[in-house]
Amino acid sequence: MRRLSIIDLAGGKQPLCSEDGQVVTVYNGEIYNFPELRKGLISRGHVLRTECDTEVIPHLYEEKGDAFVHYLNGMFAIALWDRARQRLLLIRDRLGIKPLYYTQANGQILFGSELKSLVAADIDRTVSKEALYHYLTYGYVPAPLTIYENVFKLLPGHLAIGTDGGLEIKRYWDVKPKEGEVRGEEEWLEQLEELLLDAVRLRLISDVPLGALLSGGVDSSLIVAMMARCSRNRVKTFTIGFDEASYDEAKYARTVAERFGTDHHELVVRPQVADHFEKIVLQYDEPFADSSAIPTYFVSKMAREHVTVALSGDGGDELFAGYDRYVDFFRKRPLYCIPAPIRRCTFGLLGRLLPFGTRGKRFLLSLALDPMTDYVTGRDWISNRALISTDLTPVNNDLDTMQIAGAYINAHYPSELDALCMHDLKLYLPDDILTKVDRMSMAVSLEVRVPFLDYRLVEFAFGLPARLRLRGRMGKYLLKRLLERYLPVKHVYRTKQGFAVPLGKWFRDELREPLHDMLSPRMIRNVGLFNPRIIQRIVDMHMTGKWDFSGKIWQVLVAQTWGQRFLTNQGPSP
Repeated sequence: MRRLSIIDLAGGKQPLCSEDGQVVTVYNGEIYNFPELRKGLISRGHVLRTECDTEVIPHLYEEKGDAFVHYLNGMFAIALWDRARQRLLLIRDRLGIKPLYYTQANGQILFGSELKSLVAADIDRTVSKEALYHYLTYGYVPAPLTIYENVFKLLPGHLAIGTDGGLEIKRYWDVKPKEGEVRGEEEWLEQLEELLLDAVRLRLISDVPLGALLSGGVDSSLIVAMMARCSRNRVKTFTIGFDEASYDEAKYARTVAERFGTDHHELVVRPQVADHFEKIVLQYDEPFADSSAIPTYFVSKMAREHVTVALSGDGGDELFAGYDRYVDFFRKRPLYCIPAPIRRCTFGLLGRLLPFGTRGKRFLLSLALDPMTDYVTGRDWISNRALISTDLTPVNNDLDTMQIAGAYINAHYPSELDALCMHDLKLYLPDDILTKVDRMSMAVSLEVRVPFLDYRLVEFAFGLPARLRLRGRMGKYLLKRLLERYLPVKHVYRTKQGFAVPLGKWFRDELREPLHDMLSPRMIRNVGLFNPRIIQRIVDMHMTGKWDFSGKIWQVLVAQTWGQRFLTNQGPSP
């Protein structure tokens, strides 16, 4: 166990145990309500030897058993050993902010917060065909899968009980959308502000300097506004900018920083990222293709020069319907009302007849799908099976993305918007957004805290009427109403840009040579993940400038880099 000291710098060394040494724990994360829990434990006769949040875990387990997890408000991956019962307990926090991997082999249960810790234990590294297939759809390997066939991620809100009989997995927490109560908008607004303010206040507990990652968008601006209200000191803020104006939001972050008088820091990211590319990719231990990992790494690196803890606005889009794809879904809704056989025969046929790469082809093909299937897969129209090497093509011809997404997207919810948000909360948020931020911040020893994912706020959001999240073409309606109290209206309702990078331009210019080296047919055959002929065709088409395949090329490039290290054993040992 390697500790980033945040609370009780000297006394919090792990493992920590109960008074009699029968309950022992190591854990990764922060328990934000530990002062209250600690006070209660001491009043009930427990002897705690440190001021650290870790120590409440074994003592609370002594009192409550497995149910102790319901008393924790925080982000955590916990391993707890009950010596008397010879019983292991593995627990991952409710929303999946912190990672936890496990495998069973040769009569052993192996677990850790990083895949590389299991690789170091010489586990079986057979590539999962199913995981590789889904990676090419999502850009990440969805839980509970990992890139290795027999290694798994513990799902958010779940615990695993390990005994001589193996592992038993159980869900301990879930959030379910419910019909919104009949209340006035102002009442909802007051409760939102109260919950968000308290979530931020709890996450300001620290024995080291802290700040905020500020993009200038609604979510991070609200976090900074709440921090300014709660903090006695001047808030430190950090943001990333780009030379390309269409990707640069630094000016908006600057506006927010000036409004709240923060100690503001900016960094412009340029294509010298090639020097850091391998470190960024390999930090994930498996293929992970969200290119916004690049600015996330650099803003974390910059922040770490000044603070050890930073708050972020992640989670706001999933809770309050902030993504443009929600608007797109309901904009296409009238076309979905056309009977499915007609859509397949008209839109589907026209889409198939259009040449590969033609503008509008993807849109027509998407309309031939079921609406929810379209939401999950309609944005990707390059065949995964065509890209994958013949040796790794999944045997199951019926394999599709909805096998993973269906559990979230097809459940019965009060509204279609609830289904879309729930899909993103349970799949995209933990496996992409939170994974990205956790690995890039931990790579530079920065702890990032996520106030929007306080479970009380999550439960509140999924009790809201859909109209208070998405109104017409405006997402995050209630959040924006709240932000009006702190910022000028023109800033609140500006067009959303997102935290993207100009990959397409970089691939054709500054990164052109490294791209061709990494994706040469020889290199692709050497790693053995992909079909070199198809990859070469996609790269050639992209370089003409007529089509933008930057997202798919990035996926392949990332997987190639990972495979070169972990499959061919070239380069330093993992």
